[in-house]
Amino acid sequence: MAMDRTDEEITRMRTGRPQHRNPVQRDTVTWLRTGAETGGEHALLHVEVEPGGEVLAHYHRRIGMRLRVLEGTLRVQVGHVVRDLGPGREVEVPEEHLFRWKNPASAPARFVVELRPAPACFEKGLVALYGLARDGRTRRDGRPRSLLRTALLMQWTDISLPGVYRWLGPVLRGLAAVACRRGIDRELEERYCR
Repeated sequence: MAMDRTDEEITRMRTGRPQHRNPVQRDTVTWLRTGAETGGEHALLHVEVEPGGEVLAHYHRRIGMRLRVLEGTLRVQVGHVVRDLGPGREVEVPEEHLFRWKNPASAPARFVVELRPAPACFEKGLVALYGLARDGRTRRDGRPRSLLRTALLMQWTDISLPGVYRWLGPVLRGLAAVACRRGIDRELEERYCR
């Protein structure tokens, strides 16, 4: 199974692969296995999180996840349940379940995430989002400043937001289509995904 790798194996898998840092979320991701490498079956990411780093609440409609902590402490919310996980602890995040994580400790944390399935657009969306954050083109909560970019990246990454955003799905899909007509998809791919 993809998640059952030793720390030594994970270190070898990370060697030579690009790292993508998000200064807003204060994390760095490395794709250990991409969807392209597994025929879309799954992807495996290594995530390093600085103290206080976090991803705000969201959910995926078509992607399930499994997360295993390698080092440090990670506070994870799945649905309404919040738990602090230490090394070796895992959590399943089914599709359509609210999800968020945070490093509440004063030391870095590391974990791996398996995505099933692994659409290629998720990978390029995450890379583009991290690039926008590095370029200072996101808000303090990590969303792109441009509503068209936000809608497009939400579509690429299968990310949905809770609350009023849940009901705005059709509007956001329409805005993502406008973003494509305006060439924003090509601009993001050329700038961040090559």
